Amino acid sequence: MSEFAFLELSEMDDGEVVLRRSGDAADSEPLVSVRFSSEARLLLGNRTTDIARAMVGAGVQLATHQMANPESLDDEPHILH
Repeated sequence: MSEFAFLELSEMDDGEVVLRRSGDAADSEPLVSVRFSSEARLLLGNRTTDIARAMVGAGVQLATHQMANPESLDDEPHILH
């Protein structure tokens, strides 16, 4: 795997938003996927793609920062609220 692979964000026919390396086969396992429930889709309307893009973008930024600054990693478990 190239350390500097280009990434693609795609929306699937079922509404799932997936992140893959550019050039990966469409049926390959995505690096990340975001799927909204029917209830969330009703609440968010046509903004689900934009929200998924922001979610994945924030994750990529954090991962890139942690890869560039491995000393900032901690072994403490994180509680998600």
